[in-house]
Amino acid sequence: MKPENRAESEQSGDRQSQRELTRTEGSSNKALELTEDEKVLMNLLKANSPMDLNEIKGQTGLSNKKWDKGIKGLTNNRLARVEKTDEGLFVSLV
Repeated sequence: MKPENRAESEQSGDRQSQRELTRTEGSSNKALELTEDEKVLMNLLKANSPMDLNEIKGQTGLSNKKWDKGIKGLTNNRLARVEKTDEGLFVSLV
């Protein structure tokens, strides 16, 4: 492998490892390594949960793709929940 390709491969591996669980999946006390976008979402939700989905999306300033990845990461790890009510869509901490 060429040196420049190896460095590129190592960098992409570092980014992926930032997203992996730091403990086993079955553990009841699992700690998650959140991405920067997920941390932004979590901080907003900690300050005000539940929050209107459009409001929190606007406050993050994330692109649609980053927003989608961030909210999916939180919901897949059961840290946040998106609920539809009569008043609209709301995101809340679990």
